[in-house]
Amino acid sequence: MAVLEASTTRIVAPPLHPFLMLIPATCLTAGLLTDLAYWATVNTMWADFSAWLVSAGAILAWLVAIAGLIELLIRPVLRASAGMAAYVLAYLAAMVLATFNMLVHSRDGWSSVVPWGLALSALTVLAFLAAAVAAYGLVARPRIGGSIR
Repeated sequence: MAVLEASTTRIVAPPLHPFLMLIPATCLTAGLLTDLAYWATVNTMWADFSAWLVSAGAILAWLVAIAGLIELLIRPVLRASAGMAAYVLAYLAAMVLATFNMLVHSRDGWSSVVPWGLALSALTVLAFLAAAVAAYGLVARPRIGGSIR
């Protein structure tokens, strides 16, 4: 006679926030590209595009942060995840840089992009890249059969 035992396997879904982070990161990366286009051509259209993209990226970064905070409050298993602290710190740094970048880009003309707007755009993209690397560990690790305690 066969004895059936209950499975103790837990399947934990990956956090949603690292996927949402890609939306503001895309806007801010496009903002860096339009900053470079403005620096090369001095066409004010590119400065306007940069201001819009950077502003959209910063605002979306804050909205995604609110969604991430709600997710952390609802799913306590995520707070105990290895690498969550590194991801949160990298994302907070990226948000602060994106906010300052938005303020710099709100100025008019050449001074909105060169030199500080371009530098802040590059630093913001690098900070989002660091957050994406930290998020990779949260999303890509195996989740079947293990429990996080």
